[in-house]
Amino acid sequence: MKNYVIRYGLIGGSISIGLGIINWFTISQWYGPTVSQAVGWLSIIFSLMCVPLGIKYYRDKLNNGSVSFGKGFGIGTGIALVASVAIFIYSMLFYAFAGDSFDEWSKQGLSENELIELQKQMEQTPVVYSDWFQSLILTISVFIIGMIINLISNLVLKRTTIELN
Repeated sequence: MKNYVIRYGLIGGSISIGLGIINWFTISQWYGPTVSQAVGWLSIIFSLMCVPLGIKYYRDKLNNGSVSFGKGFGIGTGIALVASVAIFIYSMLFYAFAGDSFDEWSKQGLSENELIELQKQMEQTPVVYSDWFQSLILTISVFIIGMIINLISNLVLKRTTIELN
C-alpha cells in the first residue's frame, strides 16, 4: 500500500480511537448509553473524513489535479480498510481491558424484562466469541460507512484532465 493510504488510514483510525476514549471516560459516564452511542457513531463518521482528504491529497499533490473514479475508489478503499483494522485492534483491546465495565454500563436503562432477555442471550453466547463478534461487527460497520463516504467522495472529487486538440 502507498504511504499516503496508510497515513490517512492511521490518522482516521487514531481520530476514532481518541474520540472513543474521550467518549468512554466522559460522555458515556455522564449521559449513558444512548447519547454515548450516538456520539460514538458520529466520531466514526468524522474520523472517516480522512477518506476524501486522502483522495484529494492524491489528486492535487501527486497526480497533477486529476483522479479517475477507479483510482480514487481504490485509494478510499485502502484508507477505509486501514482505519477499520485500527478500530478492530482498539475494540479488541477495549473488550480485553474494559469488557466487564462495558457490559454493566450497557445494561443501564433496561427494564426488568429486557434484562432477563439479555441474560438469556448472554448465557448462550461464549464470552470469547462475543468479544470477537462485537469487534468484527464494529469493524465491518466502520468499513461499510467508509465505503459510502468513499463513493460520495469519488463522485465529488473525480476530475480528469481534458486534452484540447
